[in-house]
Amino acid sequence: MELEPIKSKTEDLIDHISDYTEARWNLAVLDTAEKTSEVVSSLATITILGLSIGLGLIFLSTGIAWWIGQQLHNISLGFFIVAAFYAFLSIILYLIKDTFIKIPVVNSIIRKFYHES
Repeated sequence: MELEPIKSKTEDLIDHISDYTEARWNLAVLDTAEKTSEVVSSLATITILGLSIGLGLIFLSTGIAWWIGQQLHNISLGFFIVAAFYAFLSIILYLIKDTFIKIPVVNSIIRKFYHES
């Protein structure tokens, strides 16, 4: 007869532990889903903005190359000058990519993923 209360309390304790474990698991799943969706939405936003800016730069570069070509009376020379500018810019960006591009992007993603709400 004395074992019945202990058995009852043990079953209650096991039920509580089971409920607690399930609640923690659900919380972890929801937290991971929230953080993942935040990172993915940030990447989608950056991609859309990058495409928009890229298209704008293409048209702007074409217009500038055409204008330079007309000023020099050689359209192809205008395009070569603009291409040389972008080659120079690409070399500079390659040299500073770790400091000004890679590290800030990685830090931003880590901050978004591990940000405690």
